[in-house]
Amino acid sequence: MGKTSPPDYLTESELISLMEKNGIGTDASIPVHINNICERNFVQVQAGRKLVPTALGVCLIRGYQCIDPDLCLPDIRSFIEQQITLVAKGQADHFRVVEHVLQQFKQKFIYFVKQCSMRRAVGGLTGDKTLETANDNIENMDALFEAQFSPLADSGRALSKCGKCLRYMKYISTQPSRMYCGTCEEVYYLPQKGTIKLYKELTCPLDNFELLIFSLAGPEGKSFPLCPYCYNSPPFEGIDTLFGASKTSSSGKPGKGAGMPCLLCPHPTCRHSLIAQGVCACPECSGTLVLDPVSAPKWRLYCNMCSCLVYLPQGAHRISTTRDKCPECESAILEVDFNKKTTPLLDGSTLYTGCILCDELLHSLVEVKHGKSFFKRMGSRGRGRGRGSGRGRGRGGRWDDPKMSFRDF
Repeated sequence: MGKTSPPDYLTESELISLMEKNGIGTDASIPVHINNICERNFVQVQAGRKLVPTALGVCLIRGYQCIDPDLCLPDIRSFIEQQITLVAKGQADHFRVVEHVLQQFKQKFIYFVKQCSMRRAVGGLTGDKTLETANDNIENMDALFEAQFSPLADSGRALSKCGKCLRYMKYISTQPSRMYCGTCEEVYYLPQKGTIKLYKELTCPLDNFELLIFSLAGPEGKSFPLCPYCYNSPPFEGIDTLFGASKTSSSGKPGKGAGMPCLLCPHPTCRHSLIAQGVCACPECSGTLVLDPVSAPKWRLYCNMCSCLVYLPQGAHRISTTRDKCPECESAILEVDFNKKTTPLLDGSTLYTGCILCDELLHSLVEVKHGKSFFKRMGSRGRGRGRGSGRGRGRGGRWDDPKMSFRDF
């Protein structure tokens, strides 16, 4: 099979032909334009008069593409040249042309520069989304240049694969921590003040990026998987500023950004999403209690919105969610594989399934921290709807929880 190769760099004469074709410049100004990009080190003239883009030139065009793709297209310059020609022919008013062009660039300037010196939080307080977007654009450009030209790019370590180019991205741990793909020249912000590790080399079904696992410090710190791309560009509407990721503000201090980790993702089939790992509603807020995937052997649920924490039966070999729902409360049914030496099942079996809100056995083995008592909102006791793999459904009878009562919330 034949192999394809990328197109060669443009020669000076080829660039002149393209500029003439797109209406950019005149016979007198075209050489000046080319000389300017050479003097500014955006390109270098090499053998055969080929114009080879420098790292600065490539990084600049990438930044403009992120901020305003129109700035990378010949349309704006071509329009100005057309208007100048009309002015020369007496078919357009000089003052109106100048006013229109200045207004056009002024609007673009305001879009991503005017509020550069203001904190992103100002936009959040005033509800001015344009202000927030403008500041984000500047931060993205700064992060791209920093990752490309500062020593941070060299000090980062390869961690996970990019879903676009399938090359390894570098993890830059210096605040604000982020992933940087040198091939795609893109920066992906991460949650801050925790540890980042590769999550079993699993990939996101939406974009093929390798998943990462983020863990906060301490025995009660949350751990959750995330896709670097989804975290920075949530693919679902309504998920915009639900989980904070620090970005570098114009003052140099970390500011709050947007992020969608897997615990907020509504993907219907991904086994890491909120749909698959969510168990029941949080009693403290409008969030959902989600199973911590790496909390073994101290299994627990945590709220994806607040600090509510629920400890599940400790020492179990495995606890996982199932696709089944409780017929009474619609919570997800959990499957618990108890330790054979410490199983609470009377017949010595280890596998047990049930609802933590309605099943009496699981109800007695659960402890809530940083949250209200919320089990049995119906005001009655659990009915023992769990299913053991042996002959019984738990111990039965009346149980008094020594840790906390979850009744009558």
